Amino acid sequence: MEISVFSVLMTILWSSILIALFYFLRTKTGLLHICSISTVILLYLFCAIRIALPIELPWTHVVSGGPVYRAIRNILYYKVGSVRIFELLLVIWLIGIVYHLSKYLIEYHNVMRYISSIPKAESEEGKKILKELDKGNRIEVLKTSAVKSPCCIGIFRKRILLPNREYSKDELRYILLHEYAHLYNNDILLKELIMALCWIYWWNPIVYLLQKELNQSIEIRCDLSVTRYLNENERADYLDVMLDAFVEKRTINEYVGAVGLVENHSQSLVERFRIVADMGVVQKNRTNVFAAFMMLLILTVSYSFILQSSYETPISEIETDENTYQMTPENTFIIKRGNTYILHTGNTETVISEESVNIMLENGFVMKGGE
Repeated sequence: MEISVFSVLMTILWSSILIALFYFLRTKTGLLHICSISTVILLYLFCAIRIALPIELPWTHVVSGGPVYRAIRNILYYKVGSVRIFELLLVIWLIGIVYHLSKYLIEYHNVMRYISSIPKAESEEGKKILKELDKGNRIEVLKTSAVKSPCCIGIFRKRILLPNREYSKDELRYILLHEYAHLYNNDILLKELIMALCWIYWWNPIVYLLQKELNQSIEIRCDLSVTRYLNENERADYLDVMLDAFVEKRTINEYVGAVGLVENHSQSLVERFRIVADMGVVQKNRTNVFAAFMMLLILTVSYSFILQSSYETPISEIETDENTYQMTPENTFIIKRGNTYILHTGNTETVISEESVNIMLENGFVMKGGE
């Protein structure tokens, strides 16, 4: 198992194809009429795994990448002074990771300090409603002037923040159901992991598309989980509440959203409303097993071969004097004498390593027992 320039290039190729494919299927051809939104999220998570693991596995088969791939390889291996291009790019990559990680840690510290300092009061009405859902009573419902729209926050200490305004019982119930769905599904943790991919692969635009699509799919899952058992009129009421609750610009919501600790409602409310109103959308997880199997199959295939450059040795680099000859299985064989391996070719015998023996045996050379 190893990481190379070629395995990173294969990761970019495969992840780009898969993410673009799932994006097209979900947004253009009604994938949600075939499988549940949870299945779609699962497919995106498999894409994230493929991006996170740019490795070559023991069974990976090397395939020639052709002239275009060879040209890319030539560029990456071109030397600028004593440094190859890919080595320079690797240094820039690592600097970018350090920058984004440092920026994240500073923002995280500032956010946690800010959250601790803002005035908050427990919402008794919200606590009563949430108690029906959260049997362990582990989620706090707090009211604060620091937010203009409802949001949830926290991975370990989970809280729902409400603005200082009055909601009807039904409005509050819909809002809490939505925010509870985020916390129940650990959506904030999932977004944190995808955000980590974004600052590791900060140079790759495809991870930002993955993040955007996954965030939107998570919001759609919450909407569908709340409206699953609602009739048409109740769905309309839910959409009215969501539009009223989340259409305003936020203060802490945008600030905290920078580090992924708070769920950030997508601005693409139109798509969410259209999907919630579409009674043909599949809401059962019946296709999850099949989707998982298909993605495992695709992942296996994606790791089964790797494109690499192949070259014929230039004639000018081949030694052709009278003392030079080509070793083939016809004129060369291996002799084993005790624990020693000897390469016999022509009238010459040379001690070789066991590793060299294994390579030669794989290439058709034979071993003969010695004295």
